[in-house]
Parts: sequence; structure tokens; C-alpha cells
Amino acid sequence: MKKILFAALAILSVCATAVGANHVYVKSKQNLRCEGYFPQISPDGKKVISAPTDAKKLFIYDLATSKRDVIADEGVPGFEAIFGENGKVYYVSMKINNDHIIFRSVREYDPATGNDREVLSGQHGAVHAINGTEGVAAVGEQKEWNVRQAGTFAWALGSELYVYRNGKKNTFSPINVQTGYLWVDVSPDGKKVLFHVPANGLYICDAASGRIINKLDGCIMPRWYNNELIVAQGKGRLGYNIIIFRADGTGGVQSLASGECVMPSVSGHNVIYTTKGGSVKLLTLETPQEHDVRLEQERIEAERIAKEKAEEAARIAAEKETEKEAGQ
Repeated sequence: MKKILFAALAILSVCATAVGANHVYVKSKQNLRCEGYFPQISPDGKKVISAPTDAKKLFIYDLATSKRDVIADEGVPGFEAIFGENGKVYYVSMKINNDHIIFRSVREYDPATGNDREVLSGQHGAVHAINGTEGVAAVGEQKEWNVRQAGTFAWALGSELYVYRNGKKNTFSPINVQTGYLWVDVSPDGKKVLFHVPANGLYICDAASGRIINKLDGCIMPRWYNNELIVAQGKGRLGYNIIIFRADGTGGVQSLASGECVMPSVSGHNVIYTTKGGSVKLLTLETPQEHDVRLEQERIEAERIAKEKAEEAARIAAEKETEKEAGQ
């Protein structure tokens, strides 16, 4: 299974890394004490979900305690599991009935209580749990859940792109291809949608009209970092790498991590990914503007501390001088 998985990634991953781009700074890099694939990190940065390569189990790790629990071990739950902004985990569970027909449902797991419940009942066909701009939605070819409360989100079935805006569903076909669309994601402001077309590349379209805004080279597994930057998996000199680039195509491609790094996902300022061997790693990023602000704040704080120390030293010296004069 692992060989098949990474062979597929090798075929799809054709994006080369440019030199000199500096869209973000890597504020910190951590080797997490958990292993697995398809990793996702919670919005508060305290928990990670992942799965083995066959996705037959879904694990949750507490980064503070290094404790690992099994969320689910039936129905191949590991492929598309996500964290919602509420910190809960949403995953797709598959069952096969007596007629050998596959039914998929979406379940919600609460790490705080351990409660697990079904939010979208089983149905035949494609089913997904998706993060929208306002919350999580569950969608399928026949039934849906929470689409009005999730804000703007999108998914694809074949070469049809479904964009939901506050419960209203619009169907677009921006590119007429037989291969369909993969890795659909909506920008945080809900204005743009990215999707990947195998052998064609990465497309960005307007969420309101479906009009193509830009086409970029064929990186895979793209996710919005913010409204202007995209994180994806590329191919560099040392193997697979994690890259970031502007949605408008300017400024080149910046490599964030290299050496068989795969399956990136984004949560706030965090980018989590795994390696070909299953080692999960976490990057915390900041934009140049955020970097400059942080350095200025650190400079001001360092000056404040130095001033306080100097004043304290002067006070102690004055006290000693007073004591010396009193003793004479």
C-alpha cells in the first residue's frame, strides 16, 4: 500500500522549486513525537490526528502528554479526517452492506469528552467533511449537514465544482477535462477557490463566478496559507518538498522543507507534514510583516529589561554608598 501511495505521488508531483523566494519566515520547526500519514493539527496547536498508510485507523495525539488514542478503527477513517475550528474531529466512515454496496457517513469526535456521533448518515457515493470559512460541513451526493452554518466552502465531483456560500450551492465547470478536480480548497476570505487537475496543474477561480483567475505549475496537495499564499507538495533536488508560493504566481517558489516531505496541511500559522518514513513535523510560519513586528517587539522588550536591570543596579549601588557613608 505504501509503495502504491508514494508511486502515485511521484507521478503527480512535478513542481520544481525556485531559488530566492522569501514569502515567509520559519519561526520554529519541531519533530513531533508521533508518527503517521495524512496529519492534521488542531487549531490550538495542541493535538494531532494521523493514520497509517492504509488509513484503517485514525489516531489522535496529545502533544503535551505524548498520549496516543484511537479515535476509530473501522471503515477506513484516516483518509480525510479534519479538525474543525471548534477543536472537534470530523471523519468519513465506510461500510459495505449485504449487497456489497459501499455507504459512507461523516462522524464527529470530541477530544474533550471522547464522545463520537454520526452527523451525516450513510449514503452511496462521494462523501466529505469540509472546513468552510465559518465552520464544518458534511456533504455527499444525496445528503448534506450544516451547509448553511459553514460559510463558504467547496468540493468537486468529477469535473463539476460545487461552491457553497451561506447554504446556496453553485455548480461550475471551470475546466473541461475528463480527469476531474482534486484538492479543492477555499481561501480564508471565501473569495477564491483552488483545485488541481491531474496532468494540467493548479487552477484558481473566483468563488462567486467560477471564472479562472490563474493557472500555476502542477504542485500537488495545495492548501491556502492565507488569502495570498498557497502551501503545497513539490518535487526538488532532494525528493519531495514542502513549498509556498503566491496565488498570483509572482515572487517564485520558496522551499519550506526538503528531503521526502509529503502531505502538507495548514492550520493558522502552522504547517504540518510527514516524511516518506512517517515522521510528523511541524513548522510555525510568519510573514515578513509579522516577522518585522515580532523583532521590533522583542527589541523593545529587551530594551525595557536592560533599562530595569540598569536602574536596579544603580539603586543597589546607591544603597551601598549610603550605608558606607552612614558607617563612617
